Amino acid sequence: MRKNEVGGLVLRIVLGGIFLLHGFMKFKDGISETITTFDGYGIPYAEIAGFGVAGIELLGGFFLIIGFSVRFVSFLLTGVMVGAIVFVKFEEGFLNGFEFNVALIAMALYLLFSGSNLMALDQLFAEKNKNPKGKIQFRS
Repeated sequence: MRKNEVGGLVLRIVLGGIFLLHGFMKFKDGISETITTFDGYGIPYAEIAGFGVAGIELLGGFFLIIGFSVRFVSFLLTGVMVGAIVFVKFEEGFLNGFEFNVALIAMALYLLFSGSNLMALDQLFAEKNKNPKGKIQFRS
């Protein structure tokens, strides 16, 4: 086991926990409240976006914690955070504005490009012995 695998696991669990809680709160406070807030920010298709963002955050956070579809979920969460910056946080500036979103994007991009296989459900679906003799193997 390499050190970066442990780091990826920690990053995956922390990022997953943050998004899981944010998604849960969007449903707990009432999805209609989330939709109203999105509409107030001028987000197009606020109803669809409200359910979409809340669902991606809730399920995506859970999937990151258990290590299922880590790269795909990281891509989706990056999109959610870019949308949050563009529609909500950009005018507030970096400090006390969108710096937290940028940190979450950086975490998600690490997982998108590097993956996280340690204690991940994805390992159950990974092909064993991907490298037949004589073939070039790239690190996954």
